[in-house]
Amino acid sequence: MAVEASQIALFSSPNNCVFICQGDASRYDDRLQSAYRNMKENALPVYTSGVIDVCPATDFMAESGLTSTLPISRKRSRDSSTLNPPFALPKVPISDPNGLNQRAYEFLSEDMSEQIYKQQFEIDRFIDQHNEKVRTEIEEMRNRHSRRLATAYEGIVSRLKMKDDQILKIRLMNRSLEEKVNSISVENQIWRELAQTNEETANALRNNLQQVLAELQIQNQHRLDFAGNCDGESHCGSNFEEDHRLVEADAGGGYGGRNRRCRICGKGESCVLLLPCRHLCVCSLCVSSVNVCPVCKSTKSAGVHVNMT
Repeated sequence: MAVEASQIALFSSPNNCVFICQGDASRYDDRLQSAYRNMKENALPVYTSGVIDVCPATDFMAESGLTSTLPISRKRSRDSSTLNPPFALPKVPISDPNGLNQRAYEFLSEDMSEQIYKQQFEIDRFIDQHNEKVRTEIEEMRNRHSRRLATAYEGIVSRLKMKDDQILKIRLMNRSLEEKVNSISVENQIWRELAQTNEETANALRNNLQQVLAELQIQNQHRLDFAGNCDGESHCGSNFEEDHRLVEADAGGGYGGRNRRCRICGKGESCVLLLPCRHLCVCSLCVSSVNVCPVCKSTKSAGVHVNMT
């Protein structure tokens, strides 16, 4: 028993179109041929159906003895891959929903042609909406980045201006500090020179005083020796009376006795040594008013204060 299997096709094939044209030429001839030409010109490879792909049919014998009489394609044409599929849908513009391009679907059923056209229209509309959305998002992103860059630029400019103001203030402060340091250095140098001068003066006065005290000690020793060895009648000189009084004062009442009184006022203690005669006979209060030594009547050139304690 032989069973013949028929191939189911969702869309009518070109062979069927030819058969229809041969069956009733007066009805389908012009319309289908023009639709077929428009379909070839406006075909879209995107809508190619995978249901009608041509598969090589093989002749086989089942175990039950059934045979298949499907047509066998011995050799596939090399140019079949380069041609557009016969049922690729044409490009339909969105602006012409009811235009002349709709005649490309007239060879199909009316409902299917309208549905395919609506799907293509929806796809084009979706693509346009998506393009508009992407364009809007890109524009918003660009504006947002531009605002961020402007804000960052303004912040950097304000920060640089603040730093410039700080640098200017620091420069002015450094300049004033340098001037102050220079003035302090000059003043310090002046005080150093003054201190050195005072130190030299103090050292000179100390040396002079030490020399004067040493000479006074030597003179006192000589006077004591001279008073012990010589009598009062053979002694002669301008300072004999004063030397005799000093010797009597040392012998009778000690160094701080009555003869140590000032020769001018008679009250204060003699603590100023007159130069060049070197007589210790004036107190510190009367030395400013004395120009002549009250003992030897010689002119006073200077007076040195002697600390007797």
